[in-house]
Amino acid sequence: MSGPPDVPPSDWPGLETGDVVRLTDDVYYGWLEHEVTPVFWHRCAALADVPAEHTVHGRWVAAGTSGHTLVAREPLHLEPSLLWKCCGLHGWVRDGQWTSA
Repeated sequence: MSGPPDVPPSDWPGLETGDVVRLTDDVYYGWLEHEVTPVFWHRCAALADVPAEHTVHGRWVAAGTSGHTLVAREPLHLEPSLLWKCCGLHGWVRDGQWTSA
């Protein structure tokens, strides 16, 4: 389930039914089948110089949130914050908005 390296997850074939939502140009989330919490994707700056054939989804890195608390689905509120160790992207999703840490 992925598309060309710079195409956001909202446009990937196979995710049409995943209710994929754009939080920022580089952060998206979606509700995949059989998941109670959303899956997040971000465009990782650390992968900018890595050839696409050496990555799973180009620069897009996925993160499950099963260890997080879903405070509200609509608008999305998830606790605690999200942190991608690959590049240090860190922030909260509250009231359906991304807030950088």
